[in-house]
Amino acid sequence: MPISLCPRHPRFWHSDGNLLIQVENTQYKLHRYLFNKAKNFPALWVSSAGNSFDNPFYMSESKTDFDRFLSVLYPTDYSEHECRTTEEWTSVLSLANQWGMESVRRLAVKHLAACAGPVDKIALGHRYNIPEWLAPAYLALAMRREAITGAEGAKMGVEALVRIGALKDEVFANLTEYVDQEKFSQLFASKMAI
Repeated sequence: MPISLCPRHPRFWHSDGNLLIQVENTQYKLHRYLFNKAKNFPALWVSSAGNSFDNPFYMSESKTDFDRFLSVLYPTDYSEHECRTTEEWTSVLSLANQWGMESVRRLAVKHLAACAGPVDKIALGHRYNIPEWLAPAYLALAMRREAITGAEGAKMGVEALVRIGALKDEVFANLTEYVDQEKFSQLFASKMAI
């Protein structure tokens, strides 16, 4: 659809903006300087794309992901962010990582550390190179009583499932090395006393 026929984004159309972007038939007019820290987004300033209605910068990213990312760059409240869920912060992390925007990436990682569960931390930790999440997340799943669901396994991948299985086998095969024998004896005695 020609950009002249595309609706303007109700929030991310800034009359003083100098970068015209089209995402999924929606127009954005943004400030080019906000993208100056993007290491992997050179087309914004190397080419003439995005300078006029006749030559907008077309992006293939999803509108939802792009809006979430822009909500970080253009917050409505500086004291807190609009993104709250793992899915929302993953959108931000994905684009920040893709474009090499390190400070936005660090922000997304910080918020994901607080809201993501172990399955997401394993999947995202491997995809976006966040090694500090992996050991605690693997341990949490290895010690979890509930079985890993098909959806969780699909999200993490076969390699992660194999690692979790190996951890469980190691723990249960060598249970006596990991359990305090004296505490176990006391627990056993108390449970056997009727």
